[in-house]
Amino acid sequence: MPKLKSFLQNKHARHWIYILGILAVSVFSVNLHGQTGFLFGALSNIPEHATFDGTVMPIQQTPDWTNLTSSEYSYTYQELSASKLEDIPEYRTDYLEFPSEDLIWGNSEHDVIRNTKITYPVPYAGNYELNDCGEGCGSHPAVDIKTLKGTPVYAIANGVVTRAGTSSGFGTTIVLQTNGVPNPISPSQTTTIYSSYSHLSKLFVTEGEVVTKGSVIGEVGNSGTATTYHLHFQIDSSTAPWHPYWPFTTAEASAAGYGFWDAVSHGIGLDNVYKYTFNPMDFVKDNLDGSAVLGNAVVVENNTVDAVEPVETVEIVDVIETTDIPDELISSVVTLSFDSIRIETPYFTQPGENPEIKIDLLDSYENIDTDATFDGEITLSVSDESVGKLNRNSITKADFEDGVANLNLYADHDGTTVITASISGMSYVSSEVYVISQIEPFAKFGIAHDGYFVPNKAETIQIQALTLTGKPTPGFYSNGSLAIDLVEGSGSFSKTSFDKRDFPTGIAELSFTASSDDPVIFKVTYGTKITESETMESRLFNDLDASNVYYDAVAYLFDKGTVQGYPDGTFQPDRIVSRVESLKLIFSGLDSDLDSGLTVNFTDTRNGEWYSDYLATAYSIGVIEGYSDGSFKPSQGVNRVEFLKMLFNTVDITVDPIVSEDPYLDVDNLAWYAPSVAYAKEKNIFPISGQYFEPSLPMSRIEVAEVIYRLITVSQNDDRAYSVLLRPTN
Repeated sequence: MPKLKSFLQNKHARHWIYILGILAVSVFSVNLHGQTGFLFGALSNIPEHATFDGTVMPIQQTPDWTNLTSSEYSYTYQELSASKLEDIPEYRTDYLEFPSEDLIWGNSEHDVIRNTKITYPVPYAGNYELNDCGEGCGSHPAVDIKTLKGTPVYAIANGVVTRAGTSSGFGTTIVLQTNGVPNPISPSQTTTIYSSYSHLSKLFVTEGEVVTKGSVIGEVGNSGTATTYHLHFQIDSSTAPWHPYWPFTTAEASAAGYGFWDAVSHGIGLDNVYKYTFNPMDFVKDNLDGSAVLGNAVVVENNTVDAVEPVETVEIVDVIETTDIPDELISSVVTLSFDSIRIETPYFTQPGENPEIKIDLLDSYENIDTDATFDGEITLSVSDESVGKLNRNSITKADFEDGVANLNLYADHDGTTVITASISGMSYVSSEVYVISQIEPFAKFGIAHDGYFVPNKAETIQIQALTLTGKPTPGFYSNGSLAIDLVEGSGSFSKTSFDKRDFPTGIAELSFTASSDDPVIFKVTYGTKITESETMESRLFNDLDASNVYYDAVAYLFDKGTVQGYPDGTFQPDRIVSRVESLKLIFSGLDSDLDSGLTVNFTDTRNGEWYSDYLATAYSIGVIEGYSDGSFKPSQGVNRVEFLKMLFNTVDITVDPIVSEDPYLDVDNLAWYAPSVAYAKEKNIFPISGQYFEPSLPMSRIEVAEVIYRLITVSQNDDRAYSVLLRPTN
C-alpha cells in the first residue's frame, strides 16, 4: 500500500478529510489464488425465513465527523455522547465526486458533503485512491461505512445466517441469505441475495439462525485486515460463486501487470463486480421500510436503542470456539491496542551481513504507539529463505520497548526478499530487501521515464546510477552532488539536487510537472559529465494514448471542454457513466441549449444540484422520463439503449419507427428501442462489430465519447454513415 502509506505520512499536505477517510478503507489480504470466500462451507439445508418486507440501513447512526473533538475520534459508540450521533448520511455519488479541494470550512452545505465523504471513503465499484471519482473507477465490490467501534450492525432484511465467523482478510463476517427480494436489475422479478457484514468486533448470531429485519447481528470492529473501525457492507447475487465475493484473482491481477491495490484502483474485475454484486446502498434505499422496528440491540450507557432480549453477547473468540475451525485460527484471535505495523528494513545488504530490522507498532496516524499492547505473538516470516533468514520467527509484547522491537536479518545469497509480520489474521509486508554479493562500481548516470506526461500533472522520473553494463548499482559512493534541469520544455521538479544518500539501491526518484504541452528533455549534471534523457511527449491523459482506437473522440471532446480528466491525470475510460452524467456529456458535446431555473421533482433527485439544469431541461423537452415509481435513479449506470434514446431525443433525430428485421441477434425488431438501435447501426454511430448489441450493458466514459463524436461526424458530413475517413469540421 505505498500510495496509502505515503498519503497518511504527508498529513500537512492533505486535507484532514482524507486522513479520516483513508482510515476506513477496507484493506484485504485476500487469498486470490482460488476462491476468496470463507473458511466455512455453505449450509446445505437453509431454513425458511419470513417473507421479504423491505429493508433497513445496516448502520443507523454515525458521528457527525465534522463536529468531533480530537479526543472523540477514538471513542467507542458506547462512550460517545448521543448528541454527537446522527442518522447515517445519505449515500450520494454526487457528494462523493465533489472535489475535496473545493470544500469550504464553515459552509453548512459543504460540511454535509464533507461528512458524507468521510462516512463513505470507498464507494461501490470504487478504489482506494481517495480521488473524488466515486463509483465505477475501481473494482471494490462493497461500500465501506466508517463509524465507531461497537456501533450496532443491523440485518438489512429477513434472512438466514449462512456464515458467521472469521477469515484473514474480511475478518469477523456475517453473511445473510434473503430469498424473494425484488431483483435490482428487473424489479418485477424476484431473486435471492447474500448480504455480508465484515470487520466486526462481535457476533450475536450463529450459522443457520433465522433473523428478522432490524435485528442487531453484530458490532462494528476492525477485525481482519482493516486499518480502523468500519463496516464493509456488500450484497452478492445468487450467481456469485462464493460469499463474500471478490472480483478477481491474483493471476488476473498479475496478468494485467498490477499488484492487489493497483488492480482494484485500475478496475480489474469491474465487469465481475456488476455481474455478481449489487450496489448495496442503492438496494437498501430502493426497498427502505421507514416503519421498521429495530430490535435485539444492546443497551449502552449513552446511546439506548429499542431493545429486546438479545442473543447472548459474546466476544468473537467465544463464537469461534463453538465452530469447527482449526486451533491455529482460534489462537490467532487476540486483543490489539495498536492500528498497524511498520517494518523498517535496509534497502540492500550483502551476504554475510546481519542488518537490523525494526518492527514499529503504529497508531491511526502512522505514529509509533509507545503504549501499544497486544496478546499472543506476532509471527514473522521472509518470502525467500534462500536469500536470508530472521533470527526470530515470532515476537511478543515483552520484545517491544516504547512500541519498537528489534531483530536481525541474516543475509545468505543474492536475491530479493520481503518480511511479513502477522497477528490476528492481519499481515503487514515490508519493502523489498536486496541482497547483493558484488556491488559493481558506478560508471554513469541514466534518466528513465515512461515517455509521456500530462500537462500540470506530476510524473515520476528516475535518475539511475549505472554500471558499465547499464544496471543500477548502489555503488555510487562519491561525495559530490548532481543536479537535474531541463534542456527542452518547461515545468518544475520536486527536487533538483542529489547526493549518494539518494541512491540506496542505485535509483533516485523525483517528480516533474510540465507547465505546457511542449516536448521535454532532461539533463543531469555531475561535475563535467552531462547526461540527457530521451524526449518525453505530452498526452491528454496518462491512461490513454493515441494508439487507442477511440482517442480521436476523446481528444475532440476534450478540446470542446465536454470531457475532462481526474486530479491524478487519468481519463478512466472504462468507468461507468451515470444517467445524470450522460445528460451533461450529451448537452455539452452537442452544444445543446441549457435552460436555467427550471425544476423537476423526482423522488431521488434534488433541485439546486450540479445536474439540476441538465435534468430539468432534458425533462422539459422530452429527452427523459422518470420511472413508474417517480424516481430517476440518477447514479445508476446508463445503459446503451437509454443513452441512444437520450442522445437522439436531444438533437431531435427522426428515426423510422418501422423496423422490418432484428438489427442484432439480441434486439427484437418490435422492441421499443429497436428503431434507435437500427438507426445507430445504419449510420455506424455505435461502435459494434459483432452480431450482439447488449442493450442493457452500462456505458463507459470512452464509449460515450465515441458515440457522441460519431454522431457529430455524421451530422457534419451530410448525414453519411460514420467512417474513420471522415472527420468533423471544427
